Amino acid sequence: MSDCTSQSGFTLVEVLAALGVFSISAIGLIHLSSETTVGAKQVDLRALAEIEASNRMADAMTLPPPLPTGVIAGAATQRGRTFDWTRTVSPTQEDGLYLIDVTVSMPEAGQVLAHIQALRAGE
Repeated sequence: MSDCTSQSGFTLVEVLAALGVFSISAIGLIHLSSETTVGAKQVDLRALAEIEASNRMADAMTLPPPLPTGVIAGAATQRGRTFDWTRTVSPTQEDGLYLIDVTVSMPEAGQVLAHIQALRAGE
C-alpha cells in the first residue's frame, strides 16, 4: 500500500517571501500618502498667500493719488493662518508710472509664498 497523501498549501518560505513583498509595498504606500498630505498643505498655503497678495495689490491700486512710495510691511490672517506681507512702491523711468511689488511670506520660515507686481499711473 502506498501512502499518497497530497498536501496543498504554501510553505513557510513562500509565506515569508509574500509578507516581505507586502511589507515593502505597504511602506511605499504609506510614504506616498504622507507626501501627498504635505503637498496638499503647501498648495493650500500658497493659495491663501496668493489671495493675500491680491488683496494687498488691490489696496495699492485703489489708493487715492498721490501714491506713497517706499516700503510698507504688515501681517494678515487668512483662514486662521498668519502671513507677513511687504508692499514696495517705486517710481519707474517713465514719469508718473509706479511699480508696485507685493510679497507674502510665512512668518516662521520667511519662505516667500506669493509675489506679484503691477504698474500704476500716479501723480
